[in-house]
Amino acid sequence: MRSLRGHRRLDRAAFVAEAPQDAGFRWRKSVRSLKRWMNSLDAVLASVKPMRGTFAALAFLAAWGGYGLWLSGQWRTTVDALTSAVGFSVASIEIRGLAEADSTEISDRIDVTQASSLLMLDAEQARARIAEIPWVSDVTVKKLYPNRIVVSLAERTPFALWQDDGRIKVVDRTGAVMSDTLQPRHAGLPLVVGAGADKRLEEAVALMDSAPTIRPRIRAAVLVAERRWNLITVDGVEILLPEDRPEVALARVAELQETKKLLDRDLVVVDTRVPERLFVRLSDAAAEARKEQMRIKSGAKKKGTDT
Repeated sequence: MRSLRGHRRLDRAAFVAEAPQDAGFRWRKSVRSLKRWMNSLDAVLASVKPMRGTFAALAFLAAWGGYGLWLSGQWRTTVDALTSAVGFSVASIEIRGLAEADSTEISDRIDVTQASSLLMLDAEQARARIAEIPWVSDVTVKKLYPNRIVVSLAERTPFALWQDDGRIKVVDRTGAVMSDTLQPRHAGLPLVVGAGADKRLEEAVALMDSAPTIRPRIRAAVLVAERRWNLITVDGVEILLPEDRPEVALARVAELQETKKLLDRDLVVVDTRVPERLFVRLSDAAAEARKEQMRIKSGAKKKGTDT
C-alpha cells in the first residue's frame, strides 16, 4: 500500500512538471506585471506631485514664448543659434568645378555665416538660387554633418561674343547669355553681330574657320537681315558674301589674298555676291589718290598728243 501511494505521488509530480502552462496562468502573470509597472508610475508621479504647478507654469511660458517667436518670424533664428551652439555651425563651404563663376556670388546665394546652423540650411533652396547664375548649367548642394557644405558645379563653356543693339555679351554654344561683362580671357572668342545671330553661332564660326589662311584677319561675322553673312577684317575691310554657299565665295577671297594680296590693299569693301565676279570699293583716300593718278596720266597723254 505504501508503495502504491508513493508511486501515485511520483506520477503526479512528474505530470505537473511536464505539463504546459495554460492560458489562464499566462494572463495572471501579465496582470501582475502590469500592476508592478503601474505602481512604479504612481511612485514617480507622487514624487513630482509637489512640483506640478512649477512644471505647468514652465510649460505655459515655453508655449507662449514659442508662439511669440512664431508670430515674429524669429523662431528660425533662435533654433539656428541653438543648434549652432551645440556643434552644427557651418565651418566650411567647398565649391567643386569652379572656373568661370564667381565663388563669392555662390557663397552669397547659399546665405550662411559661421554662426549659421547646418541643420537649418535648406539645401534645395540654395541649389535653386545658385542655378540662376548664368554661368552655371547644373549644380548640387550637399550638407555633410556636422559642419560642412559641398557645392558641385557644371559650368557653361564660353563659345562666342554676341553683339546686338550695341552691347556685347558672352554666350555659350546654344546662344544662351552667360555674362554681359567682358574679361580679358574672352578676347579671343569669335565675334558674331546682329539680331538672330545668337541662334546661328556655330554656322558663323564654321564659316570663318573655313578659310584658315585668312582666319587671323577676320574680326567678326555680321548677320544681314537674318539671311546672309558679311565678314569684317581687323583692318576694317567688309567682305560681302552671298546667301548661298558663302564658304565658296570666301575661298575665292582667300585665293586672291594669297596670289594678289587683295586684303593688303587700301580697300573698304570686297563684294562677292555676284557669281564668278568680284567687286571692290577703295577707301576715300585711295579713291582720291587713284583719281589723281588718272588725272596725271590723262594730262600726260594730252600733252604728248599736242606735241
